[in-house]
Amino acid sequence: MSQATLTPPDRAPLIVAEPERPFWGFGEIFITAAVFLVSQQFTAMLAYREAARYLKSGAILLAIESIAYLAVFAVLALLFARYRRPLLRSLAWIRQPFRPLHLVFVGVILSVITVLLEQLLRTPNVQTPFDKLLGDAPSRILIALFGVTFAPAFEELLFRGLLQPVLVEAAGVLPGILITSVIFGAVHLSQNAFIWQSGVLIALVGFVLGTVRHISGSTRASAIVHAAYNSLPCLALLLTGGQTFHK
Repeated sequence: MSQATLTPPDRAPLIVAEPERPFWGFGEIFITAAVFLVSQQFTAMLAYREAARYLKSGAILLAIESIAYLAVFAVLALLFARYRRPLLRSLAWIRQPFRPLHLVFVGVILSVITVLLEQLLRTPNVQTPFDKLLGDAPSRILIALFGVTFAPAFEELLFRGLLQPVLVEAAGVLPGILITSVIFGAVHLSQNAFIWQSGVLIALVGFVLGTVRHISGSTRASAIVHAAYNSLPCLALLLTGGQTFHK
């Protein structure tokens, strides 16, 4: 794999497309996916049976997602402990070489471009399963906060931290980033009523995030872009009562 060195005057050299050699493989990825699905289904059944009358649907969703993510990272920590490697650093949650403001700008521009492409692709304006969770103000506030904080971090650690390095090593840089992006888009299809335009656009966003992750070598960098990308639709969610929100 070719390498190029960028040397800003006030920064250390940045190695672009530096080869990564993940010590984990598809086995750990399959275990992670299975744990997430099982814990998500289990907590969903428990929540709806025991707490549905006390919590709004948006709050239940966040509780389910949070528990599933915590279960996943607990299992990953145990799996990585076998190799005596720290979890977050292994998933490239490290200092990133770009200015945070530049990454925020990339995320905001990406969000604007996505809105324009939605119009060009004539994305249907239909109620999605996700829209049904936004019926009350507390749920909208909680989901908006989650969308610009924990959700970008969790998703970047799993998709660009855990999955992408394995696919890049197995298939090459461009195919690895592309396959990760397609999976990222497919995972989000269900909450968008399986509208193919939404899947394509989310995959495109995933490709940009994967490129930022690969160039910077940091999932923290792609998480900042991801959070900035989510910021505009989350703001629209709060201002419009969820009528124009698209994740």
